[in-house]
Amino acid sequence: MQHLNMRQAIGLLLALAFFSGGTQTALAVGTASGTTITNTATVDYQVNANARSASGSVNFVVDNRVDLTVANTNAGNNVNVIPGSTNQVLAYTITNTGNTTQGYLLSVAVPTAGIPMGNIRIYIDTNGNGVYDSGVDTLYTASTNAGNLAADGVMHVLVVADTPAAASNGTIDDIRLVVQTTDAGTATVTVASATPTAGVDVVFADAAGTTSDAARDGQYSAAATYTVTSATLGVTKTILGTTDEFGTGFAIPGAHVQYQVRVTNSGSTTVDSNTVSVTDPLPANTKVCVAAACGGAPSFVDGTTSSGLTAAAFEYSTVAAPNECASASFTGYTPTADASGADAAVTCIRQAPTGAMNGTNAYFDMRYNVVIK
Repeated sequence: MQHLNMRQAIGLLLALAFFSGGTQTALAVGTASGTTITNTATVDYQVNANARSASGSVNFVVDNRVDLTVANTNAGNNVNVIPGSTNQVLAYTITNTGNTTQGYLLSVAVPTAGIPMGNIRIYIDTNGNGVYDSGVDTLYTASTNAGNLAADGVMHVLVVADTPAAASNGTIDDIRLVVQTTDAGTATVTVASATPTAGVDVVFADAAGTTSDAARDGQYSAAATYTVTSATLGVTKTILGTTDEFGTGFAIPGAHVQYQVRVTNSGSTTVDSNTVSVTDPLPANTKVCVAAACGGAPSFVDGTTSSGLTAAAFEYSTVAAPNECASASFTGYTPTADASGADAAVTCIRQAPTGAMNGTNAYFDMRYNVVIK
């Protein structure tokens, strides 16, 4: 049986330790700062056949390598938000990739505020689930140590903000979580040593993060975005055609003019269900057509990019301006056609289709004819 000497046994133990998962993590940042490394040289010789030896030793102390990384963990480094939403979360991790325990100051930079998000706060994500849990996660107080991290330690942090109700579809906020290294247990910013000494020196080894920080400055930052996804309705009104009694298309008294009101959702999300309502006051010197004699009653036409809405019965108001299109003015009036097929008593028409209107340029048209008085 082959026996191992002491040196071989130690080598085998070190090799096993290297390949074990837990120990490999511990080795990721290297030797802990403050560790004294001693090297001893020995000379062996003989005098008059007597064995003798002499040795000399030298020591040095491992310095403090200050290093850290910050990473956003949201998919695509982005969170879509809708107007009026509160407590919207960007999740980050802070990792101490140095070789000693450090503390950290946290702050948020917003180089681009297109929305802009409000009530921006930082929380320590106590359970590390990437979700803001009220009463569980700890609100961070500015200019204080967020907590100490040993070498290879990880801290989970949340940036939490509210979306203004008036935020426009497609607007973006660029959010940077900036993390500054401090001395462990304090809010004192760690300072790099100017020159090597015999003691434990401080060496910044961090890479450049986003544009919020540079390489080897003891801090790191990571960027993510909030993007507003919202419904945005637009209205265009056009004249589709004019028909006079002679078939010549002139806008003379007695001619029929066909209007089209197109409603388009250029946003990326749907409109709240049963909230779309289109009103159109009758132009002066016209009366609304409600029979075939002047082109037919008002109609709802869904778009080729379907709105997803279902037409409702048209409603008619007979109230005089300026309240002709007020909601209370639509009381169930049924129009009556005169000899031209129109009703001169109507002052405003309304279409309130049901359902949630689709986004991404879905549209519908409301068409109606008027007779020129």
